[in-house]
Amino acid sequence: MTFAGTVQELNIYPIKSCQGQPVKEMNITLEGPEGDRQWMIVDDNGGFLTQRTLPKLATVQVLVNDSGLSIGIGKQFFVVPKTNSLKRMIRVKVWNDEIEAALEPDLFSQALSQHLGVNCRLVRYAPTSKRLVPWRQEPGDSTADWHPEVRFADGRPLSLLNTKSLQDLNSKLAIPVGMERFRGNIVFTGQAAFEEDQWQRLRIGDVTFTQPKKCSRCKIITMDQKTGESPTPEPLKTLSGYRRDGNKVNFGVLWIPENTGRITLGSPLEVLA
Repeated sequence: MTFAGTVQELNIYPIKSCQGQPVKEMNITLEGPEGDRQWMIVDDNGGFLTQRTLPKLATVQVLVNDSGLSIGIGKQFFVVPKTNSLKRMIRVKVWNDEIEAALEPDLFSQALSQHLGVNCRLVRYAPTSKRLVPWRQEPGDSTADWHPEVRFADGRPLSLLNTKSLQDLNSKLAIPVGMERFRGNIVFTGQAAFEEDQWQRLRIGDVTFTQPKKCSRCKIITMDQKTGESPTPEPLKTLSGYRRDGNKVNFGVLWIPENTGRITLGSPLEVLA
């Protein structure tokens, strides 16, 4: 076991590809941080919408609290109730996965459609949704019946970013960028840039994480995460010059939690393997 640093930031992204919400503590479920990517905006065919094709999603403000999900669009605010009757279920698509999701009341979909300029619907990940994470099974692994789940995140339930890795990238940029460009759940202060690429098992607070996967990046990291504007190809252009692996450009690592628990600001990171 090796001490690797401490947690500096915690963030959830209640609606996939909309604004993030900083938190002081994070409850980790087996599907990822509580409330993270719990909602998603889909088109008329149930296909997921992101900033890749709809940059204006970056202007949608969100906040999860005891009342439910607050959505801010322009000068309007709406509160999606904490619970959903689950009586209106539709099929939705996230990359190659097609699952069930609960449709939220039409009022919220109509408001989002008007703001974003496209017909869309707001859906919630439900107990019956069951989107499983592909994972590698080692020979002799006793967890053959393990079926890790992820909500609407792209690949795995949680993303981890290292401030030293950002410092390394910024040292190569004419204009530095902030960590918010990379939309991470956990930001930690590490010992060296990109050391996180080598870890295989990790403990943060109460939670052990396994099955890491490097996080490949797209043009979303070129976008201002408040406005959706993308004035330059940076930092993706520079990152592509030295962080390319085949056809992917990596920054950060995605993880699967082995158990539930809580993580707080200042929690230590311990490398187990």
